[in-house]
Amino acid sequence: MSELPTDEPVSMSYDPESKTHLAEFDSDAIAPSMAVVEAMASVHDTAPTALDPLVETIDPAAIDRLVKGNDGSDDRVLAFRYLDHVVTVHGRGVVEIRPFDDDG
Repeated sequence: MSELPTDEPVSMSYDPESKTHLAEFDSDAIAPSMAVVEAMASVHDTAPTALDPLVETIDPAAIDRLVKGNDGSDDRVLAFRYLDHVVTVHGRGVVEIRPFDDDG
């Protein structure tokens, strides 16, 4: 898995074998919903403002509540489709982004 060094609130890595982008973030430094947008912008190599609004796919507040409400005792998970990718947000501060596969 290759990692890109960064001082940004979202740290990205990519696993070419599984075609999965991983973003780790600190929910005290960035809203979890914004971490999703930042991660997707990185995947698409574009500015976050160039993406379709996340709110047209899912309520960003739901993502924020999922992560902010996690006390670390469980790994809450929320998965949804956004921009032809499957996005999985884990309550522990990880976003997984992988291409949507119509076959599976």
